Amino acid sequence: MVYTDKVHLIADTLEELHRFARKIGMKAEWFQDTRIPHYDLLKGKSKVAIAKGAKVVTSRDIIRLAGESDDKRNN
Repeated sequence: MVYTDKVHLIADTLEELHRFARKIGMKAEWFQDTRIPHYDLLKGKSKVAIAKGAKVVTSRDIIRLAGESDDKRNN
């Protein structure tokens, strides 16, 4: 599943995140490989992401979901 707080884009897996980002026209170099791997959604991309199926969540949910995804990757 892919999630957005209308500013950031995350997903359950990095593969899913990158695939979705390409689908909405984002460049690989825009990927933010930080504690919470994500793409920043700029210039109307949040509307495109939502229209393509990203689930809208709160910023707090982004942090929680990123932690859950990290736990899955490490197990």
